[in-house]
Amino acid sequence: MKLKEETIKEINQLPSHQLTKVYDFIQMIKKQQVATRPRNRHAPYLRSREILKKCSGSLTEDIIRGREDRI
Repeated sequence: MKLKEETIKEINQLPSHQLTKVYDFIQMIKKQQVATRPRNRHAPYLRSREILKKCSGSLTEDIIRGREDRI
């Protein structure tokens, strides 16, 4: 808690033009926290499965056929 108190003390001593920089910096940090929150790790996998559910046949076979010239 001492760090927070010291930070507030320093902020209180800043002139207004520097205070706006601190405020902008805090807002930037908060946006980064929102952007880096762990999401459901399975979401892309599940989304892919949902999309591929509509396809008939074998995706593996399609990939192999597409690569036959390189094998």
